[in-house]
Amino acid sequence: MQRNLTKDEKREQKLHVILSNAAKEFIERGYYKTSLDDIARMQNVTKPTLYYYIKNKEDILVKCEQITCGKINSLLDIVMARDISSLDMIQEFINEYIKIITDDVARCHVRHRGQMENKELAAKSIKNHKNIEFRVREIIRRGINDGSIRDCNSTILAILLFDSLNGLTSWYHSDGQVTLDELAEEIIALVTKGVSGR
Repeated sequence: MQRNLTKDEKREQKLHVILSNAAKEFIERGYYKTSLDDIARMQNVTKPTLYYYIKNKEDILVKCEQITCGKINSLLDIVMARDISSLDMIQEFINEYIKIITDDVARCHVRHRGQMENKELAAKSIKNHKNIEFRVREIIRRGINDGSIRDCNSTILAILLFDSLNGLTSWYHSDGQVTLDELAEEIIALVTKGVSGR
């Protein structure tokens, strides 16, 4: 028997629907071309009702970021606590990271990271991303020390990795010919083995 949701759970559920729909609209139409009126109409609610869930349009970006960064940091907590080589940590991170960022809420965050008009929010957004990048660089440095990753510039590798993975939000679609598992497998192979045929 399914239990009844609490008031807070219902609110969170409704908020997630609002964020998902708004994020999809931002991606398809553009952030500046989408108004709160548009978002309210999508939910079939009045704008005052919308304000019960979000402060303003920019708050949608903030909440998308909170959700996405929360998932990524939780993933890193799990991966970095495992008793495996750092190369295996990177592989696990890539595999799960791809699943996170192909969600509309995460796509919206990646596309609009650091683009808030409020300078404090924009600075915090960039800092959140740098903290995540720093944690991945730490895994790479560990890998260099344990010999599972060749000696390299951890900053360059981390930036290259994130630029490549985040670029998926621009072109990958789950209804395409490549599944998420196939995508992750190919990217992991390229990162760990390169493109050499030798």
